[in-house]
Amino acid sequence: MHIVKIGGSLTYDAKPLLKTLKDYAKENNKNIVIIPGGGEFANVVRKIDKFLNLSNSLSHKLAIKCMDLIGEIYSEIGNIKAYDTLFNLKREINKEKIAILLPSKILISTDISEHSWDVTSDSLSLYIGNLLDVKEIIIATDVDGIYDKFPGGKLLNIINANEIQGLTSVDKTFPILLKKFKMTAYVVNGKYPQRVIDILEGKPNIYTKIVID
Repeated sequence: MHIVKIGGSLTYDAKPLLKTLKDYAKENNKNIVIIPGGGEFANVVRKIDKFLNLSNSLSHKLAIKCMDLIGEIYSEIGNIKAYDTLFNLKREINKEKIAILLPSKILISTDISEHSWDVTSDSLSLYIGNLLDVKEIIIATDVDGIYDKFPGGKLLNIINANEIQGLTSVDKTFPILLKKFKMTAYVVNGKYPQRVIDILEGKPNIYTKIVID
């Protein structure tokens, strides 16, 4: 099983990637689970939180629900079935080959993550990956990967999770969880679907691979 987290930053550009992943999964008999980011909906929650000073628990809960909203959008524009439980997803994935997970029910009921803006949908996708017992995850976003500095820095082909610091395309908690769950991650520009396919195929292309010790 492969997990591809498609960030909310790709909301308006996700359709080609969704189609490519669906075609690839069916043609190559691969099981792919798509986890959505929170996108503009989560940004609205951030804005309201900043203005009204919501509790950490409420803002965390609302931001997680935003992932479901983007997931519903991805489901419709990609013509891919969405599931809100791991039981249903696992039962159907071998037949469908590709599925979108609406994660709020799982994440809220298990309460397995810190209630903080340091934990975004990137880190939450790692929790889901751990529940599904996968060892690799692809983070599709709107940048080419991780840079040594931003803007104007050099794109890194590979980086150790221990070396990730400062401004990057993943949240602060992501490298910590990556090490905890002993997973490998790839950060890739989802506007170029072939780059995502090449990661699934183990081929070189433009992306950043994050490894652990």
